[in-house]
Amino acid sequence: MDNNYTYPVIIDYAEKDYINIYFPDFDNAATCVETSENYIEAAQDFLALMIIEYESAKKPVPDCSFKDIPINDNQKIIYVNLWLPYHRSTTRETYTKKTLTIPVWLDLLAKQNNINFSSVLVKGLKKELNIE
Repeated sequence: MDNNYTYPVIIDYAEKDYINIYFPDFDNAATCVETSENYIEAAQDFLALMIIEYESAKKPVPDCSFKDIPINDNQKIIYVNLWLPYHRSTTRETYTKKTLTIPVWLDLLAKQNNINFSSVLVKGLKKELNIE
């Protein structure tokens, strides 16, 4: 099981309000997004779901083809890279236990106020890492 994947993606601007996204290495599987949406992020999410589905079905994940792919005038090819552990974590949240040390007075005060330590730690880490 690999963690990094890069695949060619055809971005098709044929529709006025939508961008069609095709994945040649996955039998031209496709998705679409509104023109106002981030099509690269949508392509990564769709690609991650396809790879996870292949793995779940014990099917071999296609190799990336760096071949010439014919396109129309209203299309372009981009290469989308994704790191699968991140996408797996967004589809199925898994947790790990951490041990931490805090001052006794802070522990007592937090317990008196029914503070959920895990929740506060997650919020603090996300803020520190500039993650939504």
